[in-house]
Amino acid sequence: MTQNKIHTCLVRVNCKFVTNFYLIDPNLVILIVVIFARRIYYQVGCLFISRVYSNKTEEELSCFSRYVLLIFYASMIGILATIVLGNRDKMDIVYLFYPITLYIPIFGLKIRPFFEVSTWCSNGVQPLHACSSNPSDIRIECEHLKANFLDRLRQIFFTAAVNSYYGSFIPCCFSQSELVYERYWNVEHGVLIFAGSFVFSFVHMIPLKYCDILHRAILHSGIWQKLENERSVVIVTHEWREDVLWPSGVIVKWNKSLWKSMGDCNCITPGDKALAWGYQLFSSPSYPLTLAATFQCALVFYQFYSVLYTVYWYRILALGIMTFFNYYSLYKLIRDSIVSHSMYKRREEPSGSKDAPPNLIGGAPSQSHNRAHKHVKNKTEEHGMLQDEPLFEYDAMDER
Repeated sequence: MTQNKIHTCLVRVNCKFVTNFYLIDPNLVILIVVIFARRIYYQVGCLFISRVYSNKTEEELSCFSRYVLLIFYASMIGILATIVLGNRDKMDIVYLFYPITLYIPIFGLKIRPFFEVSTWCSNGVQPLHACSSNPSDIRIECEHLKANFLDRLRQIFFTAAVNSYYGSFIPCCFSQSELVYERYWNVEHGVLIFAGSFVFSFVHMIPLKYCDILHRAILHSGIWQKLENERSVVIVTHEWREDVLWPSGVIVKWNKSLWKSMGDCNCITPGDKALAWGYQLFSSPSYPLTLAATFQCALVFYQFYSVLYTVYWYRILALGIMTFFNYYSLYKLIRDSIVSHSMYKRREEPSGSKDAPPNLIGGAPSQSHNRAHKHVKNKTEEHGMLQDEPLFEYDAMDER
């Protein structure tokens, strides 16, 4: 009788802690892996096609390989999805392909963002900065960089959302009805995957070199501050003109309001909130990197704390793997923040310096055009930020 009781207890203990691998659908696992590895598949496929069709031009080869690889990839996904769905409810089809409804409003019907990382501007070239003295060229450049930055943010958000959705929700959604799992842990796991993927994609798609490009662009674009109390202003003002580079401290009239130039060189339209927000964010290249590093520190600390105080092996395994990858992002963010902060540390300039921007109040705007640009150009030269002598070199892996 005692032996039977002991045997029964042992069987119960083993059933409680054993991992039932036969309950895992291998086809669903393969489908998730194929979705996660879409960019690796695309890079390998492009390399193979480029060697087979080496006589085609780069543009023809890019378009041809994109559509050919999309057909094979869609066929692969369709076959696996048909096997996984089987005789399931029709609502499961919506669950499985729900990210498509997120992709179309963000990117439209474009194929390229699904396989590639958005590192190009609207004209199809790499985002670069030219030290121009033409206000119109500066505004066009800022608009291109703004569009490119927003494209990268969309890519980061979509990548993090897809990783979180297929890494946490889909495995539980397609599990057997008899299987019981912790919903609280599933939600926490999904949030941690989203946060870790977001920062990891941020490190790859917004590196230090890219922050340097945006910083150099906003040095020329400048920023305007609206003066609310107009009656207190008793000085002579000028009408804002789009063909003038305005130095710091100038008060102009635009759209029935008074605006004061706050940057060393100002050429954007007063009231442009998007470019003004970009000026606040990239006035120092270390600022966005420091924000991301702070968030990543909090994320790693929370995961490390959870690993220490959890008693379930599956939580320890999942948190340990995520923390391992987050350490790389944290290291790179802290390294880039320290480097950028040390390189762009502001130098105190004595008052009345010959390189200080002139005061335009009472003078003609055309007289300060070259002086304002010269001041910004000298400022960028001090930090080695001119286009022909970049401060930071591109990492080839960051732009692939």
